[in-house]
Amino acid sequence: MASKGFQRFENRLVKFREDCELTEIIVANKERLKGVDSIFLKVTEDSHPLLSARHNTSGSRNLIVTHLRNTMYVAYIKELYEELTEYLHYILIQGSQNGANVQRLVGEHNEITLSANEILSNNKKELDKKVMENIFRKLENERSTPALISKIVRKLGLDIDQQLINDALPYLVVRHVFVHSDGKPDETFRRQYPNIHIDQRTKRIQLNSEFASIAYNSVRRLIEAFDSEMEDRHYFSDAELQP
Repeated sequence: MASKGFQRFENRLVKFREDCELTEIIVANKERLKGVDSIFLKVTEDSHPLLSARHNTSGSRNLIVTHLRNTMYVAYIKELYEELTEYLHYILIQGSQNGANVQRLVGEHNEITLSANEILSNNKKELDKKVMENIFRKLENERSTPALISKIVRKLGLDIDQQLINDALPYLVVRHVFVHSDGKPDETFRRQYPNIHIDQRTKRIQLNSEFASIAYNSVRRLIEAFDSEMEDRHYFSDAELQP
């Protein structure tokens, strides 16, 4: 059995994984795409003003397609992080609606703001959701992926193998490096995550199919562990579980 949240994670990521595979095919076959008088087949000045200005050389093609590949992998890493946070948001709400300890769920986030209209216009299930959404926003605002994961674990009282968290964290935290420093990690990051390879020429994190595969598998295993723990504690409604 798997939750709808877990299945959404897999379904959304499969498209990005296909895109990454496609870019690898384009890179490997870039010379097959060479035009007679243009950098690529069917490139015209009217439709492709920037590409048409490029020199029709192997070097130019390599620059274009490798930039495309890198852009795709960066988008993939960002999507991986976003889908993980979406899943954590999902299980927090599921737990609140299916018997998780209220005091532990709320914890230090006891003061939230709901309007009178929100309180009077919604049933208990909808109010639970609004409260948990408010709490989740507070957790996200701390801007710490390790803290977000550990606090969700604690609030739901789950038993998650710390090694699974440790394995996934580098590939979640790396998003911050691409968003804020163009893929160039600082010394603290390099010391903390020595297994993340750095291109010595560009000083950027190396992105390739192996990196993407390890990232996906490590985050998937973590979500799978969350899903199993949630199911064991009956924190999913029957409608949320699918074979």
